[in-house]
Amino acid sequence: MKVLIASTAAPGHLNPLLAVANILIKHNHEVVVQTASELRSVVEAAGVPFTPEPPATNSFTDAMPRYLELRQAKNPGLELSAFDLEYFFAKKIGGQTAGLNQALQDFPADVILADAMFFGTLPMLLGAREERPAIVHLGISVLNLFSVKNSPPQPGMSEKEQLAERERRERVFHQPAKAGVDKALAELGYGPLPCSPLESMSVLPDLYLQPGIESFQYSDDSSSSSPVHYIGLLPMPPGQPALPTWWHEPERTKRLVLVTQGTLANRNLEQLIGPALTGLAKEEDVIVLATTGGQPIESILTEIPANAHVASFLPYELILPNVDLLLTNGGYGTVNLAIAHGIPIVSAGMTEDKGEVSAHVQWAGVGIDLRTHQATAEDLRAAAREVLDNPVYSKRAKERALEFASHNTEMEVLRLIEACVLEPSTV
Repeated sequence: MKVLIASTAAPGHLNPLLAVANILIKHNHEVVVQTASELRSVVEAAGVPFTPEPPATNSFTDAMPRYLELRQAKNPGLELSAFDLEYFFAKKIGGQTAGLNQALQDFPADVILADAMFFGTLPMLLGAREERPAIVHLGISVLNLFSVKNSPPQPGMSEKEQLAERERRERVFHQPAKAGVDKALAELGYGPLPCSPLESMSVLPDLYLQPGIESFQYSDDSSSSSPVHYIGLLPMPPGQPALPTWWHEPERTKRLVLVTQGTLANRNLEQLIGPALTGLAKEEDVIVLATTGGQPIESILTEIPANAHVASFLPYELILPNVDLLLTNGGYGTVNLAIAHGIPIVSAGMTEDKGEVSAHVQWAGVGIDLRTHQATAEDLRAAAREVLDNPVYSKRAKERALEFASHNTEMEVLRLIEACVLEPSTV
């Protein structure tokens, strides 16, 4: 097959696609990745051919200062996410679609694979099926992000409160987000979408690959003809960092706690990493490993305690088999990695998709959701002690790890994409 991969210009969107790209290349399929020029080195370091987005795709760059100024006034969570989708992602649809069409002229792909926030595939999906290649979307967060399906009844929540929450999601997120995307599509002669933009990204394609496991997802009564397929844990992309010089196998009398704010919401390391270092500083049975996700270690304003080590990046595939607890702001990829290794979680994040991912952590029974993006040292200490000392969290995480292990991700990805191209009715 010829596979054109299109990625939103962010590492959290690109890296899962590169993992799939390497599976396809390993099995002799021809792959090209199209994304922003500044990510060319990342793509090529993974051993994948690169083609740049056309300049029109980046036409929103000039408006970025004003966009960031307006963004600061939005509340974290639904309001901020709706603003991003309406004023950033929707405005890129025209350029992304043009980029795909341009790439297809030189690389007549059998299938387009894009991340689930790359809305440039929507005009093709709303057009005639015979005029386009097969289209596959790859999830980068929980399925049906921000939808009513992702707001199950909470303990102690009355029916009236549940209805109010659904109405709030409709008003704050769905209406402005859909209006923004529908407007961008109408300018290209397409639309409107059949449902909210993020749900449309899983409903409309020929195939939707969802990294992760089904038991981490809320129950859904959707039709069995849904294009969604869970594929377990994607392999880590090549070029992982080396072990730091201070690393050695930890004393097994100590509990190893990994703390991370990921690579996106890590501009202020005092939201999670700083309070975690302070909160766990006097826990004599704990060793803390903190990774800044590429930010300078000096960005941590908190004093580094004696029981902690800090690195810009850590090789998770080497570290995680030794970890007893993850403290995270709710990055979906990191949460999946932890659960696949049977590691329980304390999550504290409310920006981007992190509030939803954190809620799933608690719903699935694998950890505690602190429902904040500014954790306190004492709250983190108390939550960490609860998860470390109560074996039920570790037990549930290990049960979920078995579900991850039941997937042969490489073979499933190959079979599903090949069937989507060759025999669409079998997917």
